[in-house]
Formats: sequence, structure tokens, C-alpha cells
Amino acid sequence: MGVTGPSVVRAKVSHIRRKPVGNRFAYGMDYLLLDEAILTGTRGLGLFSFGRPNLVSVQPGDHGVGGCTGVEDIRRLARDSGIDGVERVLLLTHPRYWGYTFNPVSFWFLIGAANNLRAVLAEVHNTFGDRHGYLCTGESGADLRRDSWTVSAKHFHVSPFFDIAGEYRFRFLLDETRVAVRIVYDDGAGGGLDTAVVGMRRPFTDRELVRALARRPFGAARATALIHWQALRLWRKGVSYRRRPEPPEESVT
Repeated sequence: MGVTGPSVVRAKVSHIRRKPVGNRFAYGMDYLLLDEAILTGTRGLGLFSFGRPNLVSVQPGDHGVGGCTGVEDIRRLARDSGIDGVERVLLLTHPRYWGYTFNPVSFWFLIGAANNLRAVLAEVHNTFGDRHGYLCTGESGADLRRDSWTVSAKHFHVSPFFDIAGEYRFRFLLDETRVAVRIVYDDGAGGGLDTAVVGMRRPFTDRELVRALARRPFGAARATALIHWQALRLWRKGVSYRRRPEPPEESVT
């Protein structure tokens, strides 16, 4: 596979909510790490397609923020943001299973010629159909290393149980065998949320897709149900519900 090759990622997603009301959970989820050949529709599998229906698929409209609807737009966004040296673009996402999709967060990895991680665009979707991107870069244009943390102010409504306040810290790992993303949210008032997506990379083949479907045949529908189940648990614990505000004018932070 190599760093920049496509793969099926057998991942574990974990959430730990801090005070004033604690809540934690973890569940398995199968992601795809897609390269440019797949994202431009020049490569597919028997069970996977880009831009057309299949058992497992990704549609162009499933992703994109700030006018970015594909690989070349992501490259342009990087250049306009002062990020040079991007040779390859990868997308870590949860695909459509049986035509249905919902992605709380996907990640565009911007890779340099030496397989160095130049930047990551975290594309966040909420359950109201809104999207926002957080462009994570190294200090003064440096690469993102395994121990690098990037900081972004929170500008986008995600959970109805948190205000739009505080900041996110992001950390990323991408190598030949693993993908790991950690997001630490601090609400500025002693509370927040720790989120992690950690998974082992498997070959991008029909066989691995069949295994993923066998493990979790309902795909994104299952993830949506789990999100609403956790929301119900928080509501029953007395956490206040916040109504959806208008999204920010700027679509990328």
C-alpha cells in the first residue's frame, strides 16, 4: 500500500466527554483511505465506485467545503493558504453503504514528495446538513509530525450539547500500517471532549470491503443511530440542548 496508497481502515472511534457531565463510548467503524486515482474516478473496484451507485461508493457532493469539490480544489485551497510542496492528496472518509452516507468528520491529508505530511483539512459535518473545514498546518509552514499539535478556535456548531466556544487541538499520524487522529476539544469552562479515530490499514480490495460489510452491514446508518443514542443519553443526564445557530460566513477556519 505505502503511505500514499488506498486502503480499508478498520478503526475504533472513541469519545470521552469531561465535566460537568461525563460520558464515554467507543465503537468500531470502517473507513476508506482514498487516493487521487480513486477520487478522480479513474480507478474503482467491483464493489466500490466513485461518482456512480454501487454497493459501496463515494459521490462528489458528499465532500467539499469553501467551494472545494475535488482534489484540484483542495490543492488550490492549500496554495491559497500558503501551503506548498503538496504532491498527493488522500481522503479518509466513511463511504456510502447501500447508498446512505453521513460523515461526522472526514480528513483530507496533504502529502509532500517525501511522504511528509504538509497539512490536513478536517471536514466536519453536523446532523443539520452544515459543513465546515479546519485547516491544520504546522507552525510557520512546517510539516505536521507525529508529535505535532495544531490549534483552531471553534467556529462551527457540531454537538447541540456544547456552545460555540473554546478551541480544538488536532494531532495526526499516517504511515504504511496505521491511521490515527486525535481531537481534543476544550470548551473554555473546564469541560470538553476527547475524540480519537485509530485504525489499521488493510488492502483496498473487494475482499476487504466484503469483510467490512460483514462486520458492520448498516454502515453510516449505524453511525447515525449511535449518534442519536448518545444524544439521548446526554439529554437524560440533564445536559442542556442548544439550538442550531447559523453557520459561520467563512467555511474554512
